[in-house]
Amino acid sequence: MNKFLINSLLTLTPALVLQADRILIETESFSDHGGWKLDTQFIREMGSPYLLAHGLGTPVQDATTTIEVKEGGSYQLFARTKDWVARWEAKGQPGRFQIIINGIPAKSTFGTQGAEWDWQGGGFVTLKTGKNTLALRDLTGFNGRCDAIYLTTFK
Repeated sequence: MNKFLINSLLTLTPALVLQADRILIETESFSDHGGWKLDTQFIREMGSPYLLAHGLGTPVQDATTTIEVKEGGSYQLFARTKDWVARWEAKGQPGRFQIIINGIPAKSTFGTQGAEWDWQGGGFVTLKTGKNTLALRDLTGFNGRCDAIYLTTFK
C-alpha cells in the first residue's frame, strides 16, 4: 500500500508543478531603479548584483518595472533579501521595504528576516492578465536590499 501511494505521489507531483505559473524578476532588470542603487558586493556569493536603497536615513524613490503575466490570479510572493543587521542581533531592522504590485502593497514588510540572503515569504498577491506594475518602496533610508522577486501559483 505504501509503495502504491509513494509511486502515485511521484507520478502526479511533476504534473502539479508543471501547472504552476512561475515568474522570476531579478531586481537589477527593473526598468527604473529610482533612488535604489545597483550593488555588486555579493556578486561572488549570489551570482548577480542586487538593488540597495541607502538614503542616509531618508527613504529613496521607488524602483519600478512592468511585467507581463500570461494568466492572472492569486500568486504567492517571495523576495530574496536579508536583514543586514541580524548578524549583530541589532534591533530595529533598518533595511525594511515593501513590494507594491499594481499600486497595492504586499502584506509583508521585507528585509526583516535572516542574517543571510534567503527567500522571505510575502503572502498572496493578485496579478492580472497582461501588464502589471511592481515597485520596491524603501521604508527607512538605511540599506534595504532586494535581489529578486519570485511569484508562483503553486501552493
